[in-house]
Amino acid sequence: MKANYFLTTFAIMKKILYIFFILVIVSCSNDSNNQTQNTVASSLVEGSWLLEFKLSEKNIAPVNFNLIKVDSNYQVEFSNADEKILAKRVSVSEDNITIHDPIFNTWFEGKIINSTSIKGKWFKDGKDYEIPFTATHGVTSRFKKPNNYKKTDVNISGKWEVDFSKNNPDDHYKAIGQFEQVDDYVTGTFMTETGDYRFLEGNMYKNNLYLSCYDGSHLFLFKATLVNEKLTGVFWSGTHWEEPWVAEKNDDFELTNPDSLTYLKEGFDELAFTFPNTDGEDVSLTDDKYKGKVVIVNIMGPWCPNCKDETAYLSNLYDNNREKGLEIIALSFDKSEDFDVARDNILKIKSFFNVEYDFLIAGKANKIAAAKSLPMLNHVMSYPTTIFIDRNGKIRKIRTGFYGPGTGSYYTRYSEETNDFIAKMLAEEIEN
Repeated sequence: MKANYFLTTFAIMKKILYIFFILVIVSCSNDSNNQTQNTVASSLVEGSWLLEFKLSEKNIAPVNFNLIKVDSNYQVEFSNADEKILAKRVSVSEDNITIHDPIFNTWFEGKIINSTSIKGKWFKDGKDYEIPFTATHGVTSRFKKPNNYKKTDVNISGKWEVDFSKNNPDDHYKAIGQFEQVDDYVTGTFMTETGDYRFLEGNMYKNNLYLSCYDGSHLFLFKATLVNEKLTGVFWSGTHWEEPWVAEKNDDFELTNPDSLTYLKEGFDELAFTFPNTDGEDVSLTDDKYKGKVVIVNIMGPWCPNCKDETAYLSNLYDNNREKGLEIIALSFDKSEDFDVARDNILKIKSFFNVEYDFLIAGKANKIAAAKSLPMLNHVMSYPTTIFIDRNGKIRKIRTGFYGPGTGSYYTRYSEETNDFIAKMLAEEIEN
């Protein structure tokens, strides 16, 4: 009996020691895993990275970014030609990284594979719209050179007359293509009657053109082949839009005058509206604040990159002229009908650009709905659309769309002409 008792006790102790040993190993293993994960997260290599969006099995849209570490935090600076977009809201936890755009409702969720590689998804306006991506450190070329690549004399610099969806009357529209090529490096943009495609960057390899842009809200990819001095290609906007395009050089081609596309309908002689500001207070053009002032009414949306460009311009214009009698009212048409969401989107814009003029919540971002809320206009064709009103309440001009800094000389000419136009109206006297 005594022998059996000792044997049983020994067996129990052996089991206890075994379980303790296993727990120690698991604990050490977990500590080791946590340490490894933290090491991976903290060892992301700073400098140049290439982000590649997978639109399909055959189509990759690349964009360059710079990874910066400030103290113990990371920042990401996306690059499109001369444009830099700095995302400061970057969170890293164990082997996960999240990057939020500073203005738009878009973000990246990635898994840190190692110190030079990230893999994940880009989301826009919720998780119903997503695009897979990979990011790799140390790759500087936007588009990979083809095997056995040899430089050619092909150069597409200059002005091009462009047709998008030429054989589809419902979707067809004209554009100006403006490109600059140095060796195989190409920058430029497309300008339409409703705005521009912002800063495009890419390469010309042999007779094949590749351009891309990521502006925080949109993801663009253009491909084309040059044959007999004619570009023939395809344009992708994210994974939701694809269309053909053709282009030929034409220095004389111009689009319809943007000042002629939107106008007051017959029977109307002024602009009128009442919308709430971010505090929920109704604001109208007839308020004392705007009487006797030169007023710019900017129809925009916080989701719109062209509106972002114009907001930057208008904010500077306002700062330079508010003491002279200029007021600006932005009518924000949001993708959300929730007042609090729309307000927060506006406040983000105002904070980012340090905007001092008024923003009103005008409704949902739908051109038909926008036109109904402003029935005196023939239509709302584009976000943005900008209305210029003199001190006597008379509409002097309505500008459809906006050509931003990505259009180069077009932006310079428009901003100079608008500055002069505002100065002229500010110098005018109020009629009795």
